[in-house]
Amino acid sequence: MVYRPLQLTSYQLPSSWGIGVLVEEYFNNIHPLRCFAFIHRPSFLQRLDTEDTRRNQNSALLYMICALGAQYHALAYGENVTSISPKAILHAGSQWAKQAQRLILETLEIVTIDNLMASVLLHDYDIRMGDFSKAFMISGLITRMTQALQINLEYNTDILCQNDDTGLTVTEKESRRRLMWSCYVMDALVGSGVDQLTLVDEKDMKIQLPCNERNFVQQIPCLTETLETGNCLKFMGDYVDNKTILPNMGMMAYFVRHISIRKKVLRYIKHLDEAIVPWNPNSEFATLEAECRAWYESLPPSLQFTPSAIYIRKDSSQLGALCVLHCAHYQTICDLYRLGAPALYKLRAAFDFPPEQQGFLKELQQVLFDAARSLATIIDETGRHGCRMLADSWLPTITYDSCRIMVYHLTQILDPGDQTTKRIMNETLPLLRSNIHCLSLMGSLNAIAASLCSAAETMLERSGIGSEVISQNIIPDDPYQSIGSTNETRIEILPGTPVQSTPDYVLNPLSIFRMARKSIPERHAPESAGSSSAPNSTRPDSMPDLDQSVGENGEGAQGNSTNDNAIHQGSLEELQTLFMSDLGWAWQPAETAVGSGIDGAGLLPWAGGYPSTQTEPWLPVFPFPQQD
Repeated sequence: MVYRPLQLTSYQLPSSWGIGVLVEEYFNNIHPLRCFAFIHRPSFLQRLDTEDTRRNQNSALLYMICALGAQYHALAYGENVTSISPKAILHAGSQWAKQAQRLILETLEIVTIDNLMASVLLHDYDIRMGDFSKAFMISGLITRMTQALQINLEYNTDILCQNDDTGLTVTEKESRRRLMWSCYVMDALVGSGVDQLTLVDEKDMKIQLPCNERNFVQQIPCLTETLETGNCLKFMGDYVDNKTILPNMGMMAYFVRHISIRKKVLRYIKHLDEAIVPWNPNSEFATLEAECRAWYESLPPSLQFTPSAIYIRKDSSQLGALCVLHCAHYQTICDLYRLGAPALYKLRAAFDFPPEQQGFLKELQQVLFDAARSLATIIDETGRHGCRMLADSWLPTITYDSCRIMVYHLTQILDPGDQTTKRIMNETLPLLRSNIHCLSLMGSLNAIAASLCSAAETMLERSGIGSEVISQNIIPDDPYQSIGSTNETRIEILPGTPVQSTPDYVLNPLSIFRMARKSIPERHAPESAGSSSAPNSTRPDSMPDLDQSVGENGEGAQGNSTNDNAIHQGSLEELQTLFMSDLGWAWQPAETAVGSGIDGAGLLPWAGGYPSTQTEPWLPVFPFPQQD
């Protein structure tokens, strides 16, 4: 492939040829990820070729597609032509994202499908750039737009498009369904199990799940199930055979279905004071565990993380999506089984395990550890195929959390003097290092990855894993201390006064809401005093310099760091201090989505399969080869 230079720091979109290159990068890299495949590629390309240039210059959606595509074009240019710094790659196309934002906000009164699509892409872009405050605010705008458009409802009852006079084509109907499900996923990830922050309710989602990519691209009308397993749209009647419609469901449908389970898991974790003890067979824990099991077992062979599936999905640019599907499952397992590590996760109302339940507690801790190692294995295997496969904006947080869990288990749960512990440490150390390596790879496409990579390196160094001296005093004495609140004092609550709290105190500091709150100069925190003047509420006024850009002449151009070109990034520099301190151990894991699995006795074929003593093959395990 010949890489011709493009000017990626301009306010103006490039020529038609350049737009075509960036659009192709977008569809090859962003479109397959998670739930972003809501644009019908052939129809969009046809429209791009037939519409006049003036209309393109006023399309927020096109600006966002070019902004996201620019990052991947810069990445490819840097890999194949001349070296480009990760910072320059990350900020390629940033002016087009600003133009898209301007166009969206200037036409708020005109609610369109294209503007909603652009807003969803802008939200993800802002997360990539570390502008969490903007991402949080855009998420609210997105949910209001879905309500205005009412795309949470089927357009009509003619799902199979047998009547040509119903208005929308099969492609338009499916595109709107996918867009709504994308908004549902976004809202769930922003809400993180907190009712106050969740704006989209499952009961209002009265549309069927997305169909598979083949049917979407080839404009084949079909039926799929709804969010509830085994159910179809009620107005379709009872004659529908579920066995015939299951093949119509693709990766996005299974991802969405898992998100609904994850929402319940996160909400459960944040309401432990209302929950039944987890060792009770009728507990919420047991119910959620069964739901995770059922979801796992529902995955068809085409969605299992096997060597053949990896290369098949890579060929169709879906390896990154497959990775996130499986990583999200294990991340949800980590969230569910965090009951066994209340100190690590700053759990409020943590359960007190009586002596007779110590075996159950050890099982929770082991499954948590195994899930973290499975995450590291999946991420490492995916990263071997290139950093663009690790492009999802959720992966850096998942990877860092995997490191935390492994280090915690090795230093706090296991006996450092035991020979078995030393063997497990030697086997786990490569996974920790591969996580750090993958975080470094993600730096070109995600602003937060570099800080997490540095934090993970320091965490591993402080832990002493791999050396003769293992540190066991990393976790603070008070695991419930509020992160980053050293400059704030607690307010005494008078007797009889209702306890006031904000979602800050139950969320991971890397959640969108928490990061957004850090960048608000006048934030009001009922449980803290003086928060409005907290020094960590400041934010940078300018964008980091672009070391290089892919210029028209093929040479690197210096980036403009004036205020007009500034991209507000929301306190990313704080992460270094936060995660280098011991208090960095007290936060909860990332709050976001999905799953993994293969049939038969084996999780990951290259990892050696399940041990013969594994009684629950759906649970995350990580068998290790025996050493002499």
